[in-house]
Amino acid sequence: MCKAPNSILSRFTVVLLDMNGTFMFGGDRFGPEQDFAATYHALGGRQLPARVVQDGVLACFETLGVIYEDSAHCDSFPAVLETLRDLPTTRHLPELKLLERVIADHELGTVPDTYARALKRLAATHRLGVIANIISRKEPWLSEFARAGVLHLFATTVFSSDSRSVKPSRKLFEHALSAIHVPRSEVVFVGDSLRCDIGGAAGAGLASIWIDRAGRGRGARDPEPTCVIGNLLELINS
Repeated sequence: MCKAPNSILSRFTVVLLDMNGTFMFGGDRFGPEQDFAATYHALGGRQLPARVVQDGVLACFETLGVIYEDSAHCDSFPAVLETLRDLPTTRHLPELKLLERVIADHELGTVPDTYARALKRLAATHRLGVIANIISRKEPWLSEFARAGVLHLFATTVFSSDSRSVKPSRKLFEHALSAIHVPRSEVVFVGDSLRCDIGGAAGAGLASIWIDRAGRGRGARDPEPTCVIGNLLELINS
């Protein structure tokens, strides 16, 4: 753990942030208790039976989850609609674009007010950016940023779904760095995934701060962050 988390920020002029589990929460609602058919109907869907919607969404999410966990595919990650069109359970269904919206609705989280206020404080002293892994199109996330009043705080927003790359791919980090035009030594990345965030930052030559919410610590083979904190508020408010 960092003895004085805030003091580490004085070493940098730019803070790049992961999103889910860092300042956005409540997303990735794909458990067995979720009613995807209810979301489908709320979005105007009428043609597909509830069980078909349920099975199709889960099949897509589970397929992408397997690919996501394999770093060998971090620069060949398929889009949601592409996956729906390829899966045997969904390829012949109508309204695939509506199923794509259902998946986005369940993937999207929210930015709590406490985190929005903290981001505003951080933006007063540092330039900010986001590098986020999402499987869906980015527009709902930009809308949530705007609702929370934080969209204007970010000098760059890099979403994996804009390309075929996902963290820990170096390509996403390079994309963000190309937009901020500062030496790497002035940039620190903050995130909660050792593999995707800390490993990805290391691959791009960046310092990193790991959010270890559960206090589980690192494994012997895990990438090593520059600093460890319990949550983003601890870093900003200390």
